Amino acid sequence: MLLNFILLFTIVIITIQGRIHTTRIEKDAGLWTRLYKEYTDLLPYSIVRGQMTIKCDIMLECCRGERDRFFDLIHEYKFEEICIGHPTSTVYGSHSKKCLHLIEELHDIEKSSEYIKFTKIIADNPKREERFQKWRSQMAKVCSTYEREAYYCETKNTIQFNLCQRKVLRSIADENDEEFYNNYVREMESDYRAYIQQFSEAFHHL
Repeated sequence: MLLNFILLFTIVIITIQGRIHTTRIEKDAGLWTRLYKEYTDLLPYSIVRGQMTIKCDIMLECCRGERDRFFDLIHEYKFEEICIGHPTSTVYGSHSKKCLHLIEELHDIEKSSEYIKFTKIIADNPKREERFQKWRSQMAKVCSTYEREAYYCETKNTIQFNLCQRKVLRSIADENDEEFYNNYVREMESDYRAYIQQFSEAFHHL
């Protein structure tokens, strides 16, 4: 009986020692939020308050029924297929005039020099973007529908971003050991800082 109690107590101690403390999660999420704000503040109007916001408007006007899946559709590159369609498709043919105007506005933005410059920076860093994709996959798993939607539709809403990242970091900590967690946080911080540097150089004139 005493031996069983000692074994159980030892397991509990090991579990507590191996678990990333909440204060560490909050600290890392706070850093991540500050980097995210700096990242989005550097991006020009056509990308953040233009392209991303218009996609949100398109979702509400053209495919409101997919609202709960909005984050997933963009993350999985299915937004164009499901919410916009191509000119000869049934989806496209069912759109209202307002919806078609929003789609045209989106396509105009995607032809802009700023947007092309932005996509080139992303395309030139495939490993970094692969890590961002894995991060967004974790967001899709653990964050609330509103937190995920706010990531695209309310880019200045750092409160929702922070809440979401706490959940992401907690899930990473719970699913892996401390070394993996530390490397994950370190890599994401490095990736954000690298993008911030590149965006600062690319869009410094704006």
